[in-house]
Amino acid sequence: MFGFRGQRSIASLVLILVFSALLMGCSAQGPLFVDGGASYSKESVVTLAKGIDTSRLASTPSTDAAGLRHEALTALRSHGERAVLVADMLTRTFSADTRGVPVYVERATFDGEPAVVVIEAAGPQGGKLTAKRVWVLDEQGGVLFVGGE
Repeated sequence: MFGFRGQRSIASLVLILVFSALLMGCSAQGPLFVDGGASYSKESVVTLAKGIDTSRLASTPSTDAAGLRHEALTALRSHGERAVLVADMLTRTFSADTRGVPVYVERATFDGEPAVVVIEAAGPQGGKLTAKRVWVLDEQGGVLFVGGE
């Protein structure tokens, strides 16, 4: 019915669909990484944070945050050399048992200083990750600003 060419085309399509499904199923759901050279002030970084959706983690118990944080930082490393440096700095800076999971990470400037903006889903002990926290860190991990909702 299809002939040899048709069978090859169908086989190729099936392989593409299988690999696509595997890649979607295996990919870690890490934070969005932005490295566009934006510049922020305290007010504008708070506005940025308000626009970042953390709702996908809102039903997650805060006790799961440490494992999810590790997965997020591992996934962040897949975004290239600069993201690896940021992920390494965040790993050194944040305690492994922090009840927050990064959903957005950006290399930018903050009040004219090179910085990393991190927006995370956070929650209280025994609660869920329903809150949002924003961190602005210098390149060595020093805290320049922290705020939350």
